[in-house]
Amino acid sequence: MKRSTIITTALVLFALSLFSESALAQRRVKRRPIFANRNRHHKMMSREMLGIRVGNDFDNEQYFAGAQLWIPAGIFWRFVPSFDYHFVDEKPDYTRWQFNGDLFFQPRPFGLLYFGGGLAVNYILPDKGENTTDFGGNAIVGLHTNMRRPMSFFVQARWSFFNQTFFSVLGGINMSLR
Repeated sequence: MKRSTIITTALVLFALSLFSESALAQRRVKRRPIFANRNRHHKMMSREMLGIRVGNDFDNEQYFAGAQLWIPAGIFWRFVPSFDYHFVDEKPDYTRWQFNGDLFFQPRPFGLLYFGGGLAVNYILPDKGENTTDFGGNAIVGLHTNMRRPMSFFVQARWSFFNQTFFSVLGGINMSLR
């Protein structure tokens, strides 16, 4: 090969390496503030919250009380395991519990609206006879106050699908664990 071809090739490779390093450096500089904001935003939203709730099951005409844990599963997602104890009529011949494992989607991280669904277990413990366990699902839509504060309030509508469909309205308060 000619000496001029080798020098030209070396200069072209050197110029390309400078250009690619410059482009990588610019890309890092441009992405760093966005990445830092995303991390800050995620840290602000990544609060685990413990909550208490009360509600009414309109189909069975029963009040219930329970607890829940809101666990962040991303910027827009929350995993919410919960349980409810249902207060039955004056002559109770059974005890009813409902256990839930729901996933909520919040279209805007600091917005009010959320919706989702998940798995539900309806556990009925009669005074006489065998226990009954039904497996089903939930569909949920709700509103809550600002979760950036240490305490937030919420209200939600829940449809539980077992052998029959139950509609409930519930509300409560969540408290930050941090």
